[in-house]
Amino acid sequence: MKIQTRQSLYSSLAFGVIFIIISFFIYVLYQKNTQRAVNKNLEKTAYLVAFFHLEEDELNANEFESVRKQFDAIVAGDSYQVYNQNDEIVWGNKNETISLSTLNAIREKRSLSFSSENEFCHGLYYEDNQGDFVIVAKEPKALLNEQLVALLWILLSALIVGLIAVVLLSRWLARIAYKPFSSVIDQVKNIPPHNPTNQIDVPNTKDELQELTETFNHLLEQIADTFIIQKNFVNYVSHEFKTPLASMLGNLEVFSLKDRSPEEYEKLSLKLISQIHQLEEILNTLIIISNLRKETELSNQFRIDELIWEIIEKLSLSYANNKINVQLDILPEDEDILMVEKDRTQLLMAMFNIIENGVKYSGGKSIDIRLYREHTRLNIAVADKGIGIPAGELKNISKPFYRADNASPMHGSGIGLSIALRILEKNNIKYRIESGVNTGTTIIICFE
Repeated sequence: MKIQTRQSLYSSLAFGVIFIIISFFIYVLYQKNTQRAVNKNLEKTAYLVAFFHLEEDELNANEFESVRKQFDAIVAGDSYQVYNQNDEIVWGNKNETISLSTLNAIREKRSLSFSSENEFCHGLYYEDNQGDFVIVAKEPKALLNEQLVALLWILLSALIVGLIAVVLLSRWLARIAYKPFSSVIDQVKNIPPHNPTNQIDVPNTKDELQELTETFNHLLEQIADTFIIQKNFVNYVSHEFKTPLASMLGNLEVFSLKDRSPEEYEKLSLKLISQIHQLEEILNTLIIISNLRKETELSNQFRIDELIWEIIEKLSLSYANNKINVQLDILPEDEDILMVEKDRTQLLMAMFNIIENGVKYSGGKSIDIRLYREHTRLNIAVADKGIGIPAGELKNISKPFYRADNASPMHGSGIGLSIALRILEKNNIKYRIESGVNTGTTIIICFE
């Protein structure tokens, strides 16, 4: 069932329930108020009967004539009874009598409203110089019942008409209200599965739909990033594995063409071992990426400056022509700030990748490493003067296998920096990256 249909159904049910409850109260209140009005009219009729039959001797001619006219206009002969002290009917309808207990109750209370099977009645105890009388005025229930039946039909008709109106109106309003939903659904259906980069137009509805659409667009961005990462991963693995495997296969094929000397076998073995180590290094890198998603608790205390000097020593073997400047802006009395308690192996890998990236993309220019204190925390700034990172691509550099467009001429896989940043995040080490095209990149690492 569509939301529009369900909303229309719920609206109709809610209207029906509310209308029935209101109709019930209207019916009950109308019945009670009408019966109260009937009782008041019957009381007035009883007094009019008393004046007509018992006060003629005490009224002048004009007053009695007025009473007589009202009596003739309002009172019918079968709509009242006048009982004397002996419980005998002296005037009015003599076909139906009131029970003795009811007459005594009227005398006791002096005024009493009651009803019989077919009539509403009001009894009045009236004392006169001619004696004490009980006057009972009556009105048939049929008239009130007819009015109540008419009211029921009116309420039922209003319920039916109202339900039809609510159904039609709610469907019309739902169609208008859910038009943005239909638009979003159509756009989602038209997103190609092989290219989920298309963004959905965000409706300016200031409600949950806008929030849902923005969330969905964010999800599409993540899926698109995953596609890119997956594509880069396949390219990386196929490229990195293809070269050593092709070399190994070629060497083995050539080597198998004729008999070889022990020296040649040893040379081939060493070469194959080297290539196998290369494949192993690639696999270890992939394992590292996978393991960084797991939570581990392995930390020890060490001096961060010693770790940096160890990295510089290792890099000097591969980048002998690049100069790395280290500036230690820590006072002797603040040397304790250089002691950090983290996973040394992971931090070594992170710092190595960050510094190596600076050396690799600096274009032969020197890079600067500065250790300094900011408030109560240690900061390390690694700055190069290389190609830099375009502003629009800074947000993507933490993604595995992602490389900026201007980095494509240089050899690399796009995983070194992503691993480094992931290690920093895992070890609760904050960082920020400042970069500009052809002006260089600065990565500031903040230890709490």
